[in-house]
Amino acid sequence: MSGPSSMLASRCLVFFLARIAAIRNDDDEVGQLLPQDAWWQHAFHSVSALEARGNGTGKPLCGHATNMGLEGHLLHCDAQLSKIREAFGVPDPEEILKSSNIDLSHAEESAGKSGAKMIFSDDKKYIIKTMSSRDLNALKGVIDAYTYHIVGHATNSEMMRLYAIVEDPEHGMWLIGNNWLPMRFPITWDLKGSMVGRQSGTEKRAQKDKDWLAQGKVLAVPPGQRNALLQALESDSSMLARSNLIDYSLIVGVLVYELEPCDGQNQPACISPICHPQGGCGEAGYNLGDYFTEIKDFYCAENSLKHRELGHTCVGGFTQGLKVYFQCFGIIDLLKPYDMKSKLEYGAKAGFARQVSAQPADSYAKRFFQFMHEKVFSKELSDSTAPLIFTPKTCGSFGSRQHSSKGSEKTVIIVVAVGVALIIGLALTWYFLRKPKAATEVGGDALQAYEPEVSHSYHQESYQGYQGYQGYPGETQGYQGEAYQSYPAYPEGYQAGWADQQAQAPQMAPAAAAPAWPSAG
Repeated sequence: MSGPSSMLASRCLVFFLARIAAIRNDDDEVGQLLPQDAWWQHAFHSVSALEARGNGTGKPLCGHATNMGLEGHLLHCDAQLSKIREAFGVPDPEEILKSSNIDLSHAEESAGKSGAKMIFSDDKKYIIKTMSSRDLNALKGVIDAYTYHIVGHATNSEMMRLYAIVEDPEHGMWLIGNNWLPMRFPITWDLKGSMVGRQSGTEKRAQKDKDWLAQGKVLAVPPGQRNALLQALESDSSMLARSNLIDYSLIVGVLVYELEPCDGQNQPACISPICHPQGGCGEAGYNLGDYFTEIKDFYCAENSLKHRELGHTCVGGFTQGLKVYFQCFGIIDLLKPYDMKSKLEYGAKAGFARQVSAQPADSYAKRFFQFMHEKVFSKELSDSTAPLIFTPKTCGSFGSRQHSSKGSEKTVIIVVAVGVALIIGLALTWYFLRKPKAATEVGGDALQAYEPEVSHSYHQESYQGYQGYQGYPGETQGYQGEAYQSYPAYPEGYQAGWADQQAQAPQMAPAAAAPAWPSAG
């Protein structure tokens, strides 16, 4: 071998050996093993990036490009992708961009290592992302099979839906697809089933496979849904393997909240109950923290249920332990082929002996599905999980009140108990203060205190014992013409007044058995 061919082979060998010597134990070097601007890059692609972009000077991506409603923008592969938009009821690309005032020329780069630019629509339904020449070349070879699979599995495929490929006036290429995470999550996981270099640390918002395992994370999906999801993942990964695609991952967002029991024996009444067939009811009326009411926002519009749309997979589960799980997920990053670049990466990182990301397509698909089956969609937790069901009543009260912690509830109970004790104490004090005083000594005998039940009989008539006597010194009673001796507190002259009154009163027949009233002397 001599001449240019020998020189090319030597330079490739030197570069390859250098990369092996410098390679780190880090699987996140995807795309870094071979520089994107290397002089020999195009040797590994049958179509140049210029041709793939279809900007008028080369061959369009899928046969021809069409004008878009926005000036200077073109649509590629729209004969296929328009069928996907129709299947999912998605508006035209220009409407998606206009509704969120998206200007592709002012998009910012994302934080990812790929350096791709990424934009989300205002309603979080759509993601708009730049495409590399490698993505475009991969799509060109699989566009028909991909469209057939997505449309044929519209209700159960977990693969990202590509709704449009847009070329901007500067010839940048963008894909518009569904966003698998249509709401906020405190942490997202990117799961491939690979172990080498797949760790970010628990302090990061974007975490990976080893972080998932280290924290013992699993998803709680009811049994029927779990079986359907695993079937979909197996079908999707098989299609990707047939298309010679690798490096895809399951993007996952999950929220978990533990509800307090209610509506049971010795438990408070539920404000907004969520009940498990074998686990009792939990209280969802209190706001349990950040993101909690976003679960309601996914299911509800005001106090009514939302119409469910295709294109997102979010599943709510409620466990026997009264835990609410809300989880969204889907397969992303579909367009990396197992090409020469991936093969070199596989060899350089000893992929035949380690669980690196770069693997032959069949091996990658099997490992991916096994990880999802065993480590993500837990059968054990699934068996004790019931669907999270929302009703209009649940929508109206879910998370609507500020939650009081168990400690503050105990404080409330103590305060109430002390209050009740004080009320009882005051009531008893009032009762004893109002109790009649002891009898007064009159003429050596104990005179009965003037209580209503005491009565004395005169001439066989019953007279109630002198109600109202106390405190009215001017009043007295007379019987049979005898002047009643007043108590010492009565004013002087009482005897004379009584004698005058008695002289004017009609004479009454004497009572034979009338007892003599003791004198005050």
